Amino acid sequence: MLGTDAGGTQEIVEHNVTGLLHPIGRTGNHVLAQHLRFLLENSSARQKMGMEGRKKVQKMFLKLNMYEKFVEVLGMCMKTK
Repeated sequence: MLGTDAGGTQEIVEHNVTGLLHPIGRTGNHVLAQHLRFLLENSSARQKMGMEGRKKVQKMFLKLNMYEKFVEVLGMCMKTK
């Protein structure tokens, strides 16, 4: 996964783990091109980052996990009263 190092992208893309980040704007164009070339030339890195990214997104956003987190929050709220 490729993304800018700004905003919510950083929640999902961890540089060199789940993808590659580049600066926003014109300054990031050269870095983005380098990252594209790297991923095109390195299928093992591309596959590894893809698998790690999938795991991270599933952990963060899979419905079952979201429900479990919601139940935890509700439980904490009920204990404080």
